[in-house]
Amino acid sequence: MPGNIPQESLSRSNQIHQLTGGYGQIAIDLTAEGWSPYLLVLKFRHLGGRRDNVMAQMHREAARAYDWILSRVWKHPHAASVRALRPRWILAPDVPVAKREKVGVRSDLPNGGLHLQGVAVMPPNSRLREGLDVHLTQEGGRYCPTGGPLLSLHATLIASDLDYVHTYNFKTLKRGRANFDDILLLPRSSAELQCQPQTASDPWQPLVVDRG
Repeated sequence: MPGNIPQESLSRSNQIHQLTGGYGQIAIDLTAEGWSPYLLVLKFRHLGGRRDNVMAQMHREAARAYDWILSRVWKHPHAASVRALRPRWILAPDVPVAKREKVGVRSDLPNGGLHLQGVAVMPPNSRLREGLDVHLTQEGGRYCPTGGPLLSLHATLIASDLDYVHTYNFKTLKRGRANFDDILLLPRSSAELQCQPQTASDPWQPLVVDRG
């Protein structure tokens, strides 16, 4: 998590607002430049152990899948010429809504329904000719090997209201069911990441992507 977000002097609610808005601004700015935003959902087989260990395993699997996709996006993904054109994944833990009729169902899900969900923003003019949603539908088995921790990896193109989708993905943080360390931004290295979170506009305006 970037060192300037959150600030210790701020309340938790203001910290969450800055974190959510700052990371969301990355997606908004890149989409305005012609990148394609997707809702990305990663589900896992039952991992077991303490929650922090489960989250660590989920983060490792997300990073592994990201690296695989990165190699399909650019032939030489570590070259300086494409360093700023790497996909951005902004992931947070998510659990099913705890409605009364769903409590029993959630208890039967792997990891109690805990999974990762977020926004993936893909660069234009890459080697990946099809959209991320189509690619994962066709090649999902490559990213989710039989018996491995990652059960499924699914993407849906975000055609409108990107800010709403991103904010909704952070609901577990707002509800106190996740902490700041649970948020995963890929690529991880701040030295590699050229686009850092900026202060979000207030109010944060919806962005409608015209695909027509």
